Amino acid sequence: MPLLDPHESLGFHCNLTLKAFLGALERGLKGTGVSSAQMFALAQLIASGPLSQSELVDRLSITRATGVALVDRMERDGWVTRQPNAKDGRIKLVVPTARATKIWKKVSKTGSAMLERAYRGIDPAEIETVKRILEQVRENLQA
Repeated sequence: MPLLDPHESLGFHCNLTLKAFLGALERGLKGTGVSSAQMFALAQLIASGPLSQSELVDRLSITRATGVALVDRMERDGWVTRQPNAKDGRIKLVVPTARATKIWKKVSKTGSAMLERAYRGIDPAEIETVKRILEQVRENLQA
């Protein structure tokens, strides 16, 4: 069996690309008080509305322990509150605050500008092809 060449691995290239994305995002978020992890959580909450902590953890593909710490920090920083679910009082919903909605406008522009820079010179159809391929790879690995 031949040895694995990391340069032939989509996972290796995705890892390097993720690190580049996160570095650019952290630089863009500097001074906002929002970390990249918090930005990803806010993106889910603003797009979907309030979510249970379990749903948020699943959407971010993080562990429950990491999710608890993330939501604790976001609550401490005033980005979210935990509110009882009207349908099931045992479940707390993570709800973005007015402060989070306000900063989201700035943070969203930062994210959009980063993506515009990242995708410079790449045909939008190619971006869509890459997204479809990566989604299939994720599905294959989760099966």
